[in-house]
Amino acid sequence: MEFDTSEENTCAGKPIKSAMSRFSADFLHGCRRFAELASSSDNEQDIRVFNSSSIINAACFLEARINEEISIGVLCYGFEPESPKSKEWATIQNLQKKLTVQEKWDLVSLRTNGDLWDKSREPFQSFEIISSLRNELVHFKGEFLGKDETPNKKIAGLMKKLGISSSATWVEDDCSSWVSELLKSKELAAWVSKSISNFEKSYYELLNPKT
Repeated sequence: MEFDTSEENTCAGKPIKSAMSRFSADFLHGCRRFAELASSSDNEQDIRVFNSSSIINAACFLEARINEEISIGVLCYGFEPESPKSKEWATIQNLQKKLTVQEKWDLVSLRTNGDLWDKSREPFQSFEIISSLRNELVHFKGEFLGKDETPNKKIAGLMKKLGISSSATWVEDDCSSWVSELLKSKELAAWVSKSISNFEKSYYELLNPKT
């Protein structure tokens, strides 16, 4: 079969009205890069910064990816603005700011016949922990907590999984918090990077129609 590639039958020379950045890729790269920096650094303060940055980038990655998916859905069905599917995608886009990542995922998945969010299995389970960590760091409350005490069970489970516990004696002024112990661990960013990479690898298989 031959295709007509003459200029009048292509997009050559035609103005582009809009464009979308796949910024989720930058968040994914950022997560992985900060994990590499954390594993190669011997400076405790730098490791804390790299770990924090890896967590925040990982949490932002998935939300950005789903938002991109919604914009693509709106674009694909925008040629028929009065069709039910076009209206559904437009409604999701209008509600974006009020929806959680999980809610966005389920709304998109229901339209692609994909898997609904299931926090009891991977890769959703690990992302729930990453999201919890991100929220605790971004909205840090400065609570006074006891030895190896954490704000929630998700973080406690992760610290146990990574073998992280207080190295302080808890005598006189020698004490520590879960934030200090967790963020100075080189294993943290490595786990975050691996978890979000696994999610990225299975993303389309989970979200796209099953065959």
